Amino acid sequence: MQKLTHKLSVLLMVMAGAFGSAQAGEVVLYSSNNVEVVNRVIDEFTKKHPDISVSVVRAGSGALMQRIKAEAQNPLGDIFWSGGFSTLSQYAPYFESYQTAEAGKIPAAFHGPEQLWLGTNTHVSVLMVNDKQLNGLKAPTSWADLAQPEWKNKIVIPDPERSSSSYVALYGLKVLMGEELYKKIVQNAVFVGTTAGAYEGVALGEFPVGVTMEYAAYQYVDGGMDEIQLVYPAEGTFLSPEGMALIKDGKNTDDAKKLYDYLASKDAQTLVLSTAFRRPLRDDISVNSVVDLPDLGSIKQFELSDQQMGAEREAFLAEWRALVAAR
Repeated sequence: MQKLTHKLSVLLMVMAGAFGSAQAGEVVLYSSNNVEVVNRVIDEFTKKHPDISVSVVRAGSGALMQRIKAEAQNPLGDIFWSGGFSTLSQYAPYFESYQTAEAGKIPAAFHGPEQLWLGTNTHVSVLMVNDKQLNGLKAPTSWADLAQPEWKNKIVIPDPERSSSSYVALYGLKVLMGEELYKKIVQNAVFVGTTAGAYEGVALGEFPVGVTMEYAAYQYVDGGMDEIQLVYPAEGTFLSPEGMALIKDGKNTDDAKKLYDYLASKDAQTLVLSTAFRRPLRDDISVNSVVDLPDLGSIKQFELSDQQMGAEREAFLAEWRALVAAR
C-alpha cells in the first residue's frame, strides 16, 4: 500500500510539473532601452501576466539588429524594443507582421509597412543650455545662432556614427538649413563619442550648449537644476521615433504578442513618460498632464524621411568625417 501511495505521489508530481510547464510562458526581449526603464515596464507587465516570465537581452540597437540577422535560421529572441525607424527599415525582413488592438491610438505615420513594427515613443532634438556657462552670451534660440563665430568650441554634439539621434539631428539640420550653415555648425562643434557625453557635458558645466534629446535634457530640469533649459529651435526641430517589432519565427510568439500589446498600451507609455520622460506616440496621452513638457502639436517640426535617411547614411557620415578632419 505504501509503495502504491508513493508511486501515485510521484505520478502526481510529474503531472503537476508537466502541467506547470505547459501553462507557464516565456518571452525573450531584446532591448536597447536603459535598465531602469526596462525593469519598470517588465515589472508591471508580469503583474498583469504572472504566468509569463520575461528574459531581457540588452545591447545597442545596431548590435541587436545584427544579432537578430545572425540568428534568423534559429531565432533566440521573440520581440525587439526599441530602435529608430531608419534602423528598423533596414532589418524589415527579420520581423513578423502584427497588428495590436492598441494600434488605432497611434497615428498611421508611426506604423511600419505591413505592420512590421509600431512606434512606441519619439525623441525630439533640442538645444540643452546651461545658463551658468553662457558667460555673457545670449542663449541660442535657433539653429542659425549656432553658426555664429562666438559659439566656436562651445557646442557639444554626439558622434553621429555612434548616436542615431545625433545622426537624425545633423542630417535634418543639413536638409532644413542648407549646406553652408550646416558646415559652419560642424566647424563650431565639439564632437564626443556618446550621447550621454553630450548632455552630461552640459549638465557638468563643460559646455554651455549641447544638441541632444528632449528626455535627456529634461531629466536635469526635473532633478532641480534650474540653470538647465530646453530650447526648441525657431526654424523647427526633428523627431526620432522609435518602435518595436516581433522577431520573425520567434519561439514564443503568442506570449510575445501580449508583451507587444502592453508596450503599445496607455498604461505602459504613460509609465515610460513619467519615469524616463520619453514622449509617447499614443494620441490619447496629454504629455503636459504628466510632466512639464509641451504637447507635441505645439512644437514646430520638420519632417524627415526615415527611408531616405537610411539610404543616405553612409554617404552622409563620410562627408561629415571629411568636414571634421578638415577643421
